[in-house]
Amino acid sequence: MKVVRDLFHGTAPIPIDMVYNTDLAAAGSTTIYSGSLAKIMDYDDIDHGRFVTFAGNATALENIVGILMEECVSGGGTQLMDASSVNLIRKKICPILPTTLIEAEYVRSDRAGAANYDTAIYTASAGTTLTVPSLTTADRLIGGWIYWLTGNNAGYLHYISDSGTSTSATLATTTLYAGASTDTCLVIQPPLTPVLDFNATYTDIKSEIVPGSNSETVQGLDYYIQAPSMPRRKLNRDLDGTKIANARFFHEFTIPSVAAGGNAWSYGIATS
Repeated sequence: MKVVRDLFHGTAPIPIDMVYNTDLAAAGSTTIYSGSLAKIMDYDDIDHGRFVTFAGNATALENIVGILMEECVSGGGTQLMDASSVNLIRKKICPILPTTLIEAEYVRSDRAGAANYDTAIYTASAGTTLTVPSLTTADRLIGGWIYWLTGNNAGYLHYISDSGTSTSATLATTTLYAGASTDTCLVIQPPLTPVLDFNATYTDIKSEIVPGSNSETVQGLDYYIQAPSMPRRKLNRDLDGTKIANARFFHEFTIPSVAAGGNAWSYGIATS
């Protein structure tokens, strides 16, 4: 992830040094990647020290403060505050305010190598009906896109115009080929989506077609495509049904100030 700019005054917040530790109860024993979200521990976690840490530590995404700007490798020297013989270690954090515009990519795998694409989504014939594992919320995907990575439709991009049932979605244009449930794809959420699914390293977005699995509170603004044959541009319906090799997709969003997954700069630090 990266900060694009601030919606209030235009320029991005200036990175600041903050006391950082990679783990809750150990000093520097986990690799944390640059570009990952950073949080502060709850107020009553005094036994772990009041430091900035990886956003995936319990409780994940509470008290978000920013994005880590430098990588912390395992054994790299971050420390607990109750360590008796070492100085505190500070890492550069780019603050995230409720008005900070963030960009993240729908990546094929996270920084640790785990797969981040979708599967079990297919078209039984060349048509507009997309079979999906489970859509528990009707209409949530309208305005989204699907981009096939493998299979007969690899490289094709299609706009999702309806998702009114629990097992299917409707594409605005007909697929050229039938697909298989083993095909892999990226599902791009609608531009103003209120939720995304951050990946395990909290560095980018994991493709997730099931609405209930997109549980990270955001305020989406817009989505973008970029490819070797295409400069970065906003996704628009003129791209529906086209084949674009090696395309990449990005979402811009803010992380608002809410109690669950709150922005620490405005909501404050949770007490538990």
